[in-house]
Amino acid sequence: MNVLNNKNTLPCKIREVTNNDISKVYDIELKSFKYPYPLYLFIMYLKLFPKLFIVVECKGEIVGYGIAIIESGKIGHIISIAIDPKYRGLGLGKALMKELERRLRSYGVSTVKLEVSVNNHIAINLYRSLGYKVVRRISRYYPDGSDAYLMTKNLT
Repeated sequence: MNVLNNKNTLPCKIREVTNNDISKVYDIELKSFKYPYPLYLFIMYLKLFPKLFIVVECKGEIVGYGIAIIESGKIGHIISIAIDPKYRGLGLGKALMKELERRLRSYGVSTVKLEVSVNNHIAINLYRSLGYKVVRRISRYYPDGSDAYLMTKNLT
């Protein structure tokens, strides 16, 4: 899927992740989060949900990724989404989210959920712009004791 291919942005495409991409994806994870997921989880998600682990590639360089899973009851769960800091603000995160939602819908998922730090206002605004709503606050979600919001969206 091609994204952001106009005069103001880079030509980019979204595709499924491969084994060769994992080190670059993990590098983006480390740059993006105070409490990054361990590397083994990325390998596990690649094996368990290969169609729901995607990257955005601009001019041959991986600049972002998104991971979703399907939980019991056909509930989609956005596990992680991140864009390399040098490429933020170009709409790549929104494009990844839309593609993950499209893929989840193709599996019959009707509801998607995610967790986001209550302090991550940029991400919260992105999710709200896509139709996600805060369902509740999760106390002490992160290792430092800070809270997260649980946000959901109905895909039907």
